Amino acid sequence: MYHRPERTTPFRRDGVPLRALLLALVVAFVPVAALAASAGQSATQGNTAKVAKGIAVTLSPSSRSLDQGQSTTFAVSATSTGGFTGPVTFTVTGLPAGATAAWSPSSVVLGSGTTAQVTLTVATSTTTAVGKSDFTVKGASGSFQSNAAPGQLQVQEVKRTFGVTGSLNGLLAPGVSQAVELQISNPENKSIAVTNLTVAIAQVVRTPAAVAANLPCSSADYQITQYTGTYPFTAPTGPSSLTSLGVPQSKWPQVRMLDTLQLQDGCKGATLQLTYSGTGQAN
Repeated sequence: MYHRPERTTPFRRDGVPLRALLLALVVAFVPVAALAASAGQSATQGNTAKVAKGIAVTLSPSSRSLDQGQSTTFAVSATSTGGFTGPVTFTVTGLPAGATAAWSPSSVVLGSGTTAQVTLTVATSTTTAVGKSDFTVKGASGSFQSNAAPGQLQVQEVKRTFGVTGSLNGLLAPGVSQAVELQISNPENKSIAVTNLTVAIAQVVRTPAAVAANLPCSSADYQITQYTGTYPFTAPTGPSSLTSLGVPQSKWPQVRMLDTLQLQDGCKGATLQLTYSGTGQAN
């Protein structure tokens, strides 16, 4: 009878089956491979993109409000990126008509990784359009151009009121002039830059005797010389006068009674009613 030979498992001399030993080696190698893969993945994630060489600009605050004719400031910061070094100058575009920009200092020099700051002063005029304007600030150095930092300027209409009254310093007679002392009342909590003052004759009130005798007298018998002092001048909050503001009397408005060939008896004792007007810009 034929007998199939039995399959035997080879053994090492110490009696441990070789197959079991091989399996143990395979299992032992698996964690090592997993650790290697994990280490390779971490190395890949640790690589970061290289920062471009250049200039980064920021503006603070991003928005300002002001009245027509006023000025305001912004802080502009320039930062070196990617190892940039060199001088940087600044420009602004988009400001409304009538507004001007000034830089202090006019330029900065950046070292690698450093930041420098300049002040942008924006000045408006009394004719600058009311409303919001979006503008941008940039820095440049040769072929290097920064990002465009956005900003906004809101110009507000000036709505300030002040009162003007006046009085003659003496009596009038043919050929005689008298100065008009002006008083200014400023109810606002800000001073006002007065840019114009005007005096006019509203009416000449004759005495009852002159009216009864039909003796004429009118504004044609008088002449007004307007204020000749320097404009603008500052009217502080509250009441003030040309005297308290240090304006010499020779610069005050003047009212002169003309010396004409016509009979002027109707002007004896007459009262002049004057009107006053003025314009100003809030400071």
